[in-house]
Amino acid sequence: MTTAAAVAKALAEAGIERVFGLPGGEVLVLIDELRRAGVDFILMRHEANAGIAAAVHGKLRGQPGVVLATLGPGAANLMLPLASAYLDQEPLLAITAQLPDEFPASHTHQLLPLHDTYRPVCRLVDKITAENAGSLVPRALAACMERPFGAAYLTLSAREALKTSAGPPFVGDRRPVGPPFMGGRHQLADARAKAAELARVLEKAEHPLVLIGLGIDTANAPRIRQWLTNWNLPVAVTPKVKGIVDETAANFIGVISGMAADGLMVDALKASDCLIGLGLDPVEIDKLWHAELPIHWLLEAPNVGGIVPPGVELVDHAPVLDALGGQTAPRKWELPFAGFQKKRRDLLTARARRGGSSDPPVTMWPGDIIRALADAVPASTIVTTDVGSHKYLFGQFWPSRHPGTFWMSNGLSGMAYGLGAAIGAKLARPDATVLAAVGDGGFSMNAQELETAERVGAPFITVVLEDGSYSLIKLAQEGRKLEPYRMDFRPIDTVKMAEACGVAALRTSNPDELATAVRQAVEQGSSLVVGVPVNYADYKLLF
Repeated sequence: MTTAAAVAKALAEAGIERVFGLPGGEVLVLIDELRRAGVDFILMRHEANAGIAAAVHGKLRGQPGVVLATLGPGAANLMLPLASAYLDQEPLLAITAQLPDEFPASHTHQLLPLHDTYRPVCRLVDKITAENAGSLVPRALAACMERPFGAAYLTLSAREALKTSAGPPFVGDRRPVGPPFMGGRHQLADARAKAAELARVLEKAEHPLVLIGLGIDTANAPRIRQWLTNWNLPVAVTPKVKGIVDETAANFIGVISGMAADGLMVDALKASDCLIGLGLDPVEIDKLWHAELPIHWLLEAPNVGGIVPPGVELVDHAPVLDALGGQTAPRKWELPFAGFQKKRRDLLTARARRGGSSDPPVTMWPGDIIRALADAVPASTIVTTDVGSHKYLFGQFWPSRHPGTFWMSNGLSGMAYGLGAAIGAKLARPDATVLAAVGDGGFSMNAQELETAERVGAPFITVVLEDGSYSLIKLAQEGRKLEPYRMDFRPIDTVKMAEACGVAALRTSNPDELATAVRQAVEQGSSLVVGVPVNYADYKLLF
């Protein structure tokens, strides 16, 4: 067995069914061995998109995603998804080529210090050899799943790939201790004692608010819902865990961490006399309230970077939530944040404030986009977003109802996330409806992946909010009283771009037409791109 075959065998035996990536001459042997091992190679249009698709695909399937690229430029293009995996807690194993060690030192063509480059954001960085292939790949996969989830990076030279694999198979610990900056292992506190302590804290609170972050295990969603429902506790979430609770429920307050209505959400946080940070990770928070307000932390794993707040003991959430859910609430809370909830709802229907004529509008009010789409797709729809003003809109107002149904880049907040994430989500959950909400800026960065989706059988709906600018930055520019400068671009024909990739498309500023077209695509299980003109100034009424 060659080294490349040993790598492919290790991936297949770990349950990896797909590897995303781009080819290069140095990885052709490995791609062929993946084929022989029954591991599908998903050919993408850019390595960054491949890494994003792989990470989302992996996390939805409860395993690491795997991305493959060549050396030099292919490997360099993986910084975005590896950084995203690190900051957004998405398990991702990247494998790239590298020049053979036996090449002369003077041969520097496409030579980059890849291990040194990726070590700061990866849990494990190493070189695959004929001696370690059977053990290193499983160990790297396991490292990605050590919480907080993260990335691992391996290199394999074209010469090493052809050598006979001499090493033994992996039989050791599949959950290795991470390096110090990732947190390592921690002793867990007593769950019953922690539950009793939390009940005593809440008994004294007039305005408690539970804040749920991406440090929770989605398997605990039923326990979380039972506890919050039984006790009628107000709850807010960060965007990466939208859907962990039903956001149409009466006790849902909103989405924290820099989305639309953020000022209102921060005011609600300040109005609370008891903040419970259930898996809350500040990596999603772009303001400093997480350090300035008193928070009762309830964490079962370190936050990103291996950080545990001073004096906080980690505890297994499952038994704590079981203990809390089986108790009677220490007191009653009658919608203590009702005023904030009403103001949040009113923001979405604030279009009357923008004025204008009674003629048919040439742009669509952002709130109408949310309403039309939510009415047109199943509640179980997986939504992915790009980064921009629309991310703030969907992050706050999309009514997520099920765990694992909302995906955005938020810890890193990198553009061009939405389409790659949609491909990964659709391949992981082929029976689910997938909706990508992107801006025209991000769409123009990787619209070519629509062809990928059609080719690999991953149809999804894409809604492109068109404002002809990098509107989020443009609004920041205006807010700082700077001259308007280089934030606008010429209109890009969304419809023609989609049709060039073999996807049906239309443009509309009518909410009913939007809903009808999307509903039809859902029923047919087909791809669709809808361009929706928006006025960037409307976002001012929401932010």
